[in-house]
Amino acid sequence: MTFSNRSLLNKTFLADGVYSLAVGAVLILGAAPLAALFSPAATPAMLKVLGVGLLFWGIFHLSAARNGGPVAAAARVSITGDVLWQVASLALLVAAYPLLSAAGICFIVIGLITVADFLFYKLRGLAQERAALA
Repeated sequence: MTFSNRSLLNKTFLADGVYSLAVGAVLILGAAPLAALFSPAATPAMLKVLGVGLLFWGIFHLSAARNGGPVAAAARVSITGDVLWQVASLALLVAAYPLLSAAGICFIVIGLITVADFLFYKLRGLAQERAALA
């Protein structure tokens, strides 16, 4: 199956998987300098845990996208995860705003925007697949 023949949902899962793996690797490998850059309250261990979580999230998306997937259940899990990420990111901004540097705020906002984009395309792709089945 060529990339152009894949569904919107499948392409979005592939993009989310690759992006999550890349950001997860950056957070793990650059945990100490990034923690110092983002906030005096951030620790390298926090960023490494977040990075490992993103690695698992990326693997989930790439494996779900195999063979033309994902199935509807995987799409619902992913959509729920994206919504929870948005809520947690907003809560972090509100709760930790005084402790965050400008770089830390930007990192969270970029994450919010990126996940919102993935969420939008997952919802749109799932709707297209449901319409095609009807």
